[in-house]
Amino acid sequence: MTGKVRLLNFLWIIIFLSTLLSCKVAKNVSTTAVVNSSADTTEIQLSEEERKEFEYLFIEGLKQKSLGNFDDAIKLFSRCLEIDNHSSATLYEIANIHVSKGDYQSSMFLLEKAVSLNPDNQYYRLLLVKVYQQNKLFEKAATQYGSLSALVPENPDFPFYQATMLAMSGKKEEALAFYNLLEQKNGFSEPIALGRQQIYIQLGNKPAAYGEIAKLIQIYPSESRYYGLLADMYLEDKNREKALENYRKILQIDPNDGFVHLSIADYYLEGNDSVKAFEHIKLAFKNTALEFETKAQLYLMLAKPGPNRISDERQYELLHILIDAHVDDERPRAFLVDYFQSTMQMEEARKQIRIVIDMKKDNYQYWERLLLLNNDLQDWPSMDKDSKKAMEYFPDQPLIYILKSVGLLQQKSYGQLLALVDSGLVHLKNDPKIVSQLYTYRAEAFYNLKRFNEAFDVFDKVVELDPENYMAMNNYAYYLSVRGERLGTAEKLSAKVIQSNPENATYLDTYAWVFFKKKDYQLARFYMEIALSKASEESAVLIEHYGDILFYINDKENAIIQWKKSLEKGNPSKILKRKIAEKRYIETKEN
Repeated sequence: MTGKVRLLNFLWIIIFLSTLLSCKVAKNVSTTAVVNSSADTTEIQLSEEERKEFEYLFIEGLKQKSLGNFDDAIKLFSRCLEIDNHSSATLYEIANIHVSKGDYQSSMFLLEKAVSLNPDNQYYRLLLVKVYQQNKLFEKAATQYGSLSALVPENPDFPFYQATMLAMSGKKEEALAFYNLLEQKNGFSEPIALGRQQIYIQLGNKPAAYGEIAKLIQIYPSESRYYGLLADMYLEDKNREKALENYRKILQIDPNDGFVHLSIADYYLEGNDSVKAFEHIKLAFKNTALEFETKAQLYLMLAKPGPNRISDERQYELLHILIDAHVDDERPRAFLVDYFQSTMQMEEARKQIRIVIDMKKDNYQYWERLLLLNNDLQDWPSMDKDSKKAMEYFPDQPLIYILKSVGLLQQKSYGQLLALVDSGLVHLKNDPKIVSQLYTYRAEAFYNLKRFNEAFDVFDKVVELDPENYMAMNNYAYYLSVRGERLGTAEKLSAKVIQSNPENATYLDTYAWVFFKKKDYQLARFYMEIALSKASEESAVLIEHYGDILFYINDKENAIIQWKKSLEKGNPSKILKRKIAEKRYIETKEN
């Protein structure tokens, strides 16, 4: 056995012995386990062989538990219980695993038995209290805290927890009496006052509740928190003047208290005085001691639509105050990006997100926002450059590959696009939908490089990988129809697309064009007119196609009108100009 293995085994033995000692198991663990019941003490005699097996299984159970292999640990601990079903330490370990899994019912039964076997172990009782609270058995929790108080009298917190549990169990009068006993024993204190205050509020005894806080202020007149509690109570009771009076006392004690400025701002917001509220919000936001998270919650509330929404100008002012107050935190500037996007200032938003990324390059969400802004701005060179940098930090993020592919496709950089797809397939091979999308870009690159057979083979692969990639299926059907190839396949593909997307004008245009190429001009006209009616805005391409269909149903005059309309809409096609000039349909050829 190597020194390393010997050391590991030694460490597990130390853990085992420590657990047994902390659990106050009987001194002679090697031969006897002592069980304490309510009336008697039972001894379980273990043979030497059983003792060794128990120790081995228990150590292995602890090992598996520490490694996170909870199911294996439970099996080992269960075998321990088969040897000694009165092992409180084993019951405790199994219960602990159940607690970590959120199974508070099973753990409760195990812990109750462990406590009955070893009533002097405070750790068993502490975990049982947690379980009782999770199961909302507050009276039982109070009883356990009482036992803990007796067991560990030097811990001053247990009596207060006991009183709290009594109150939560509905025994408010009993809890009050308990607090009074604690005061007689230990003297007046904040936990006693605040505990009684909450109970008085629940009982509807407001004068007594106010009285508890008044006592605290009398004893600790410089403690601003108590004035805040008093102010909040007054505000809750609609006594606004008294609330403001106490908030101002806090400012007298501590003029730099950021929280009180927020409280006063809330006071003025409730009173519909937005001007005064905004002044205190600014003071709070300027306070560098006040954490950003607190300010952020208020800012988001003020920026969202609703009765308290502030103007764009005020949002902008607050954001710059936040940026100045938290110069090393990128999040206020990220809020500024949101602001610029919401006000459609995309260039400014992109400028700010670049600063944000310089401050925190390892945040993927920031890079994603930059790439999406490039997409919104249709700035394809920047998309190419920024996505390359983003990939250095996040080589396995699908959206980076998707957006970079879109940029390369728009720039007609088909060779680079094919290389990118190959790289993406290496990194993202386990996500079928992403793989399907990357294959779509490969097919588009092949088609634009006039490698048509390769393009159509890849489109077949796309449809096989993701039968719901409707964009790819639509393009595939359209390209087949343009080339006049496999029109039956094109019709089936297009029919499936519009069945799932009946409102999409582009997809309906493809379906109409497939029928046009099949020389079924009446059906082509039917679906093209539906496409035109569904389009959110007039499309030059759809209008040209409509003219082509009209030409073949002998409505040449209207066909020419549609062609001219398409030209007016900005259609740059040279073939379209020839159609108008020669007053006839001219087919676009794909070589």
